[in-house]
Amino acid sequence: MIYPTAADIKVFWDWGVYTLEIMREYVALEVITTEEFEQITGVSFNKSPVSVDLGSSAS
Repeated sequence: MIYPTAADIKVFWDWGVYTLEIMREYVALEVITTEEFEQITGVSFNKSPVSVDLGSSAS
C-alpha cells in the first residue's frame, strides 16, 4: 500500500498542511494524478501560479 493515499493527501490539504508546490510534487512522484490534484485543490494543474509584487514602489 502506498502512503499517503489521495484520501490522506486531501485531508492534509484541507487542514492547510500542504502547499500547491507540495501538491505538484505529489503529481511529479505519481502519488496522485493531475485530475486528483485538481479535485483536491480546486486549481488547474496546468495553470501557472500568479506572482504579484506588492512591495515595489515607482519613484
